[in-house]
Formats: sequence, C-alpha cells, structure tokens
Amino acid sequence: MDQKKITQVTAAILRQDDKILICQRDNTGSCPLLWEFPGGKQEIGESLEECLVRECQEELGITIQVGEVFAESRYTYGEKEMCFTFFESRIIEGELQRIVHWDIRWVRAEELGLYEFCPADVEVAERLRRL
Repeated sequence: MDQKKITQVTAAILRQDDKILICQRDNTGSCPLLWEFPGGKQEIGESLEECLVRECQEELGITIQVGEVFAESRYTYGEKEMCFTFFESRIIEGELQRIVHWDIRWVRAEELGLYEFCPADVEVAERLRRL
C-alpha cells in the first residue's frame, strides 16, 4: 500500500488595527500570484509554532508571537497531501519587508473576497470575512 507523506504547513493570521495581513505569492512555483496568509512548511525537529516564527522571519523580516490555533485544514496539491494549521499571531518586532512575496497588504476582513487566494487558504479567508 502506497502511503502519502503529509507535509505540515503553518500560517499566521496577523491583525493590525482592523486589518489582516495577506501576501501575494511570486510569479513562479505553485499558485503563482495568488494570495495567502504568511507561513510555510515545517522542517524536521521544529514545532509548528517554531516553524511559523522562522518562516515569518525569513519571508517578512518580522518576529511574531504565535497564539491560539484559528483553523486547521487538509489540502492535496497533485500528489502532495498537506495539513495546514493557521494560528492567531501578532508582530512583536521588526518592520514588514517583501522578501519573497510579489506583494504584501493589510486589508479589512470584508475585503478578503476581492483577492484570489491559494486553494488551501480560501476557506480561512471566507471564515475571517464572516466574523
């Protein structure tokens, strides 16, 4: 029996005032130019929280404090099975930098429907929009 390896992915729900941070993927790789919540894949030996802190430092130049789990989901991209954990988080240090993303924006929850999200982020964006 062929068993798929599940990749753990983390994402941050970062809020500032009444806005939420979203990031536009670059124009290469999977989901080119689609929007997502910042985060990335867990590396061997790190917790989900450590993963999210590392990814935000590497991709946005910020240090975050990871809070409670906001949502969890599974998604299959071709042959890859991915388990996503979205955490409420907040920036505790640093200025946002566009290091790997095409664009980054603070948007109001009701504006999330105006952006085309990666498939794994769509449900979370909708949930945030309804709050």
